[in-house]
Amino acid sequence: MLQLEPGMMIWTWATFIVLFLVLAKVAWKPLLSAVEEREKTIADSLRKAEEARTEAQQLLEKHQKMMEDAHAEIQKMLQENKQLAAKMKEEIIAKAKAEAEKLRQRAEADIEREKEAAILELKSQVADIAIQAASRLIQESLDDQKHRGLIDQYIKELDKLEKN
Repeated sequence: MLQLEPGMMIWTWATFIVLFLVLAKVAWKPLLSAVEEREKTIADSLRKAEEARTEAQQLLEKHQKMMEDAHAEIQKMLQENKQLAAKMKEEIIAKAKAEAEKLRQRAEADIEREKEAAILELKSQVADIAIQAASRLIQESLDDQKHRGLIDQYIKELDKLEKN
């Protein structure tokens, strides 16, 4: 069976303590420092990963904000273009109406001038016909200027009657 010998126990404990002290001096500190270094590396990696995640989140939010701003700007530009197109349409229509009005007025003025010219021509022809008719009736030829004077006076009297 197993017997405990005090000498063996002392040497076992002495060896254990010496080995423990040697390991504490030689191996324990490097192992602890390696573990601590590994903990620091892991903690730094976790911190950097968290910073990267936070930065990525901020970039995503910034990108979304930029997209919203761009969308709003596009909508604003579309609205401005619609308003500009409507304004241009109104200006074109107004110009066309003004041009049509000018053409109408010019046409009316031309018609009035032509009417006046036709009336003058008609008066002249009526005067000539009246002189010829009067000459035949009277059977005597009067002075052409006298006839014209009489006819012009008659026409003026007709114009006065017409205006009244």
